[in-house]
Amino acid sequence: RIRRRSIARTGPLSPLSLAPAMSSKALDQPTRSFPVSTSAERAAGFLAASVFSLVYVVAPVWLLAALVSVFASGLTSLSTLLLWAPLLVSALLPDTGGSISPIVLCSWPVRQIPKYFRYEEFHEATDRELRATGKSYVVGAHPHGVFSFVGVCAAIASMNDAEGGFGPRLAQHVPTAAASVLKVFPLLKDVLGVFGVIPADGKTLARRLQKGSFVLYIGGMAELFRSSPRRETVFLQGRKGFIKLALKSGADVVPVYLFGNTTVLKALTWGPLADLSRKLGVSVTLFWGRFALPVPKEVRLTYARGRPLGLPHIAEPSQADIDHWHAKYCEALLQLFDRYKGTNPDYKHKTLAIE
Repeated sequence: RIRRRSIARTGPLSPLSLAPAMSSKALDQPTRSFPVSTSAERAAGFLAASVFSLVYVVAPVWLLAALVSVFASGLTSLSTLLLWAPLLVSALLPDTGGSISPIVLCSWPVRQIPKYFRYEEFHEATDRELRATGKSYVVGAHPHGVFSFVGVCAAIASMNDAEGGFGPRLAQHVPTAAASVLKVFPLLKDVLGVFGVIPADGKTLARRLQKGSFVLYIGGMAELFRSSPRRETVFLQGRKGFIKLALKSGADVVPVYLFGNTTVLKALTWGPLADLSRKLGVSVTLFWGRFALPVPKEVRLTYARGRPLGLPHIAEPSQADIDHWHAKYCEALLQLFDRYKGTNPDYKHKTLAIE
């Protein structure tokens, strides 16, 4: 069962009803939470969640095995054909992630994923409020982690909340911007495509803001290699393109912090695989979690969303305009982290650094 907090309304929602605000006090109750579950539901949630992290291992290993088989057994051998068949089918399949998203993310096993993590959300601006403004938003998500299980839980919770969420068409309404390789890598594109992945290049994102919103992991994979048990690190100081894009488009920016993305899986943070991960924007480094396997640990996950910053529409923003609103975003993110880190036991004593 999803628990929601009630929100008092004093009149019809309008674009003016969602004024920017810098809250000084955290919400005392989660917007949505999954505190009650059975052992069977948690087991199902664990198995369903494991698919998303295992595909990061299975896809590249399968491709490597297929390439090796060509040289070891020949192009027409049975083993080579069996290895290449699913890769070719995946490569030839059209991008159907958005259309099958409701089938996958609203299925019973996947709906148990938030229960496995005892997932909670704190929305200072709710899904319903954001929809009602009619604006487009860049939803800035931090940090990336090996794989964003907090983001997965957020998508599942919103899609399956008919009353206050985005509903089954979330992947079309608010897709996730990601490295272009995820759109073409066999197997990976089919599993992760259920979240409505779009390329994270500037032209694609600018076109997207003319139609609606998107989620952007601003710091990218680099954040994975700088966080520690005592300190979270987000790469934001030199990342100002999203602010310029929002100003030029007349969109707004919403800060989100994902507590648990760096604790649910651990990764090898040095060596050639780590360097390759940084360049590709996709985790191809060694990582592990529960049972020392590439599956998620049973840790608490928490999603905290602040209010929109209230960016103006500036067709040709100056560097001073960009710097001004970027500084406001950094400050809003730091405040958001401090307000909600106490809701997650793994973060109570952590600090946040912006690099």
